[in-house]
Amino acid sequence: MTKTWPIAFFNLAAGILLAYYELWIIALCLIMLFILAAVLWKDDSCRIMLCALLLLGGFFWGQLRIADIPVDLPVVQGFQCTGRVLDFPVVDGDKTTFVLKTERSSRWEKKIRVVCYFQTEVARGDRVKLRGVLKPPRTPGNPGAFNYVRYLAHNGIYYNFSVKNSNSLQIMAPASGPVSWLDGFRVRAERVFQATLPEQEAGILLGMLLGAQAGIDEEQYEAFQKTGIIHLFSVSGLHVGFLLLLVGWIVSLLGLSKGKRFVCGTVVLLLYGTMIAWPVYVIRSIFMGILGLAAYYFGRKNDMMNALALAGVFNLLLDPAALFTISFQLTFLATWGLIFIFPHLRDVLPWKGWGWDLIWLPLAAELAVMPFIAYYFNILTPVSIITNILVSYLSGVAVVLGFIALFLAPGLPFLATLFLYPAGFFTELILLIVKWMQLVPGGYIWVATPAIFFILLYYAGVITGLYVLGSSWERKWLWPSAAAVLIFLVVLLLPAGFYHRGQLEIDFIDVGQGDAILIKTPQGKFLLLDGGGSMLYDVGDTIVLPYLHRRGIRSLTALLNSHPDHDHLQGLESVAQELTVQTILLPQWLQEAEEYHPLQQIALRKKIDLQMISAGQEINIEEGLRIKALHPGQALSADYNEQSLVMQISYGDFSILLTGDIGKEVMQSLLDKSLITDTTIVKVPHHGSKGSLLPAFYQRLNARYAIISVGPDNQFGHPHPSVLASLEKANLKILRTDQQGAIIIFTDGRRLQIRPTK
Repeated sequence: MTKTWPIAFFNLAAGILLAYYELWIIALCLIMLFILAAVLWKDDSCRIMLCALLLLGGFFWGQLRIADIPVDLPVVQGFQCTGRVLDFPVVDGDKTTFVLKTERSSRWEKKIRVVCYFQTEVARGDRVKLRGVLKPPRTPGNPGAFNYVRYLAHNGIYYNFSVKNSNSLQIMAPASGPVSWLDGFRVRAERVFQATLPEQEAGILLGMLLGAQAGIDEEQYEAFQKTGIIHLFSVSGLHVGFLLLLVGWIVSLLGLSKGKRFVCGTVVLLLYGTMIAWPVYVIRSIFMGILGLAAYYFGRKNDMMNALALAGVFNLLLDPAALFTISFQLTFLATWGLIFIFPHLRDVLPWKGWGWDLIWLPLAAELAVMPFIAYYFNILTPVSIITNILVSYLSGVAVVLGFIALFLAPGLPFLATLFLYPAGFFTELILLIVKWMQLVPGGYIWVATPAIFFILLYYAGVITGLYVLGSSWERKWLWPSAAAVLIFLVVLLLPAGFYHRGQLEIDFIDVGQGDAILIKTPQGKFLLLDGGGSMLYDVGDTIVLPYLHRRGIRSLTALLNSHPDHDHLQGLESVAQELTVQTILLPQWLQEAEEYHPLQQIALRKKIDLQMISAGQEINIEEGLRIKALHPGQALSADYNEQSLVMQISYGDFSILLTGDIGKEVMQSLLDKSLITDTTIVKVPHHGSKGSLLPAFYQRLNARYAIISVGPDNQFGHPHPSVLASLEKANLKILRTDQQGAIIIFTDGRRLQIRPTK
């Protein structure tokens, strides 16, 4: 019976999974197989039928609780609603974000994500009245991009609510009751932390204690990610374990009975969960903590696999959509690694003792989560094993001291500082280790998103290998299991240029209002022309680099910029900073532009070859591929748009014209110089601006497709209706990034394949 709860969890999760992907035929076949098995193996018929019932129950539970994501939700201007703030508002500069439980009856409007474009003193539990614009989130425009629509839907949220000014928000009734008291306790403690410790140390320590990431800057967050210890900011079993140790020590000093110790530990865990708003990974950790506490105090066998599975069943009964969240998957896998892989490693490996256990523990967790880290974050962190060994125990000391300070800070701030200073010291040591480990060559590797098949192959290899080494299974299964793991690693580390050899690939990345064009040569070299840009966020960090990481692209032969407008240049700076780049190419007549100084400084610091290019020059990448600059030939105008690089790429019978942001005067000049010849595809200049309307230009191109890189609902009105009409008149098929998402082109020089993302 020791496997009862794992079997229950597996079947319940399988039913929910089948319901989510509407695989009812497979569900029906599995039910029939269970019934047949129950008939054939009568001794186990009860257990088999229980599996069938759990699978069926999971299927119907998933159908009932997980709503389909609507595709036609309307935008509502002047929307007004009243509701209660569900979580802790996050303030980022002049923007405040929180989740609101409204008093509306519509399923789609019961919970909404509110974005206030101003700072506000709203707190969790406040009843507020709001007025603004209700708009569904935009589906991702690039393949494999984080699906924010699905993420919100899994949390029961289908709308973003934009509130532009403070007059549109009114606090009807402030929060009250025990939860409000806990929040006030937390706020007072946070203020003591921030007043006592330097800003960076306070942010890291609060992140470890409360899972709050608002005080952690982006560079520091990336450093923790690259060294494989980002889990420190996700309240997990590690945090719960340290809290229980602290509570256990205190109650033992008081001499309480076992029952009272159990009650005290449980109450503290429940208060802690309430204080940090019960995210899904906390529910699992605290549920397992309570089970472990009960087993410890009442002398029951503490079967951690059963406890983990029971916590999983509890999570899925509360919210079946949790199964599809990253936090649920990673925390369960990490815990599975500690309670399944670690004991097997300790048993089968010849190196014994607590010193070796310090190595096997982080290794077990890393083996458990590595494929999913690669799948979701496109990173492999060999250095994480060393980092975790060094950091985990330092963080344990910091967390214990931090918990003591957290409890003392609201009432006894002076006493709290006695624990905060050493906690800050250990936090500083963690930051120092992260800084140095980030510099280890090969410490982290960007990898392409692995296919599900290879992930399953990896886990099959790991589990089989552990059983073969630790039991009397035939040793002949050891080599296939090792081969399965090796195949996964080889596929993961294959260079991005290995795929689609012999084909030219051109990707128009969806960067909103801007241009970013990735070019893969037939021999597997990569070039990036422009990198998008926005005044609101870093397009390079949030869109372009993740796009390249998902492909496993670690180096670029060349970065090119058509002209130094923000919506073409900004993203290139982040790419040049992060990846290995051989050459940066800039328009010769714009090389002195002030906007190029940051990129030129990066090139100087990283010793990247910096070259200028002008009309008539060719970029010699490889034989058979022709990349030629057609414009500009001289400094004709102070307008950056008119000085945009115009590039023509030819491969076999295929050609494409990339036009930057040129206007009709340059377009006419190219016609007059007979530089425009028949082409297969044209990138419409300046995102379809009316200023780039020249019907004769498109007539002469004799192209089949016109691609417009443009942001949805942009303030410029791009593309202009007259441009669209002109393209249609020229019999061009129009493809737009705001409607089709990223547009990916493959050609072998004869055949052409175009794959819009949406």
